[in-house]
Amino acid sequence: MKQKIGTDLVLAAAMLTIISAAFSAGLGYIAFDRYLVYAFAAEAYSFAAIAGFLVVGILSIVGAVFGIIAGRFMLNRENVNFSMLGVILLLVSAFGNYITLSFYGYVQYGFMEVAMFCEITILVFSLLSAMFLTKSKAEFI
Repeated sequence: MKQKIGTDLVLAAAMLTIISAAFSAGLGYIAFDRYLVYAFAAEAYSFAAIAGFLVVGILSIVGAVFGIIAGRFMLNRENVNFSMLGVILLLVSAFGNYITLSFYGYVQYGFMEVAMFCEITILVFSLLSAMFLTKSKAEFI
C-alpha cells in the first residue's frame, strides 16, 4: 500500500492563518481598549466619534475566531471549505477595518499606524494562506 505524501503547504497555510488571526485578535483588543478609554475618560468624546473603535474591535475579534478555527481545521486536514471561509473572513475583516478607520479618520488618536501594520500583515499572510490552501486542496479529507 502506497502512502500519500503530504506537502508542507498545508502546514504553512495553517501557520500563516493562525498568525493572521493572532494579529487580528491583537488589533481587536487594542481597539476595544481604545474604545473603553475614550468612552469613560471624559464627556468630550461623543459616541459617534469613537464608534469606529467598537466596529474595528468586533470585526477583528470575529475574524480572529474564525481564523483560529480555520487554522485548526487546516492542521487536521479537515473541511477545506470551512478553512477557506476562515481565511476569507480574515481578509474581509482587514478590509472592513481599513474602511472603518478611513471613514472615522483616527490619525489624531495615534491608532492608525498600529492598525495599518496589523492590517497589512493580516492581508499578506491571509492571501499567502489562501494561495497555499488552494494549491494543496487535494490533501484534505
